[in-house]
Amino acid sequence: MFTFRNLTILFFILLFSLNVIHFIGCRLDWLDGHLCSHVYVYMVILLGLYIGISVGMAFLIGSNFHHPAICDGKTDEMICSLTFDDGPDPVRTAEILTILKREKIPATFFVIGKKLEGNETLIREMDADGHLIGNHSWSHSVWFDFFRGKRIRHELEETGKAVYACIGKTPLLFRPPFGVINPTISKAIDRLSLHAIGWNVRSYDTVQHDAKKTAARVLNKISPGSIILLHDHPANSPELVEEIISGLNGLGYKIVPITQLADINAYA
Repeated sequence: MFTFRNLTILFFILLFSLNVIHFIGCRLDWLDGHLCSHVYVYMVILLGLYIGISVGMAFLIGSNFHHPAICDGKTDEMICSLTFDDGPDPVRTAEILTILKREKIPATFFVIGKKLEGNETLIREMDADGHLIGNHSWSHSVWFDFFRGKRIRHELEETGKAVYACIGKTPLLFRPPFGVINPTISKAIDRLSLHAIGWNVRSYDTVQHDAKKTAARVLNKISPGSIILLHDHPANSPELVEEIISGLNGLGYKIVPITQLADINAYA
């Protein structure tokens, strides 16, 4: 598997090789003068490739490049999981919970810590109905990926404490904001013994506001073991959830908790 560690090892091997070639080849006139005078340009290019690949792969959570992430269940069974990000929302989340309760469907809600205040009743209802609650950072800041390790750990710890204050359980499931994992976030995940949770079916429900079209896209991409990424704050979320559940039932899929799909613990 191509990982950040492997890339780093390769980078330093190539960098060391360039230095050796430059030192020996140019000192002994083995190399063309052009190569000797431009070796530092090649080093800069090498550094640029290293940084570019590292940054680009940070956006591909399913690549496991910076950190192993659970993006689906390794199964041939017709099962899948529903996950919701960026909540809780006092209106939409409540409506979704009503639908899920009526249909007897379990889901996982990745909550933003700062949104829990005033929505404690919703969190307790999620837990009472058998849904799982995951960590989605405290602030979901657009700068989250640039935070120092200490601040990232603090955000995750504070969200864990806020969830614990509501249901007496500390979540182990973590979905990184924007699905981005870099080396600093990876270290925080390891430090706190969290499970990184990704997805393999993205609904794009925050940009596509036609519930039927969004549901059709999701159902077209579904496969055994899929983890579906949804959000519980868009205005059309309740309608979309109903469309997806109806479609999955029609395809013969059973919706199960992530813990069943991936055989992991949801809480410490």
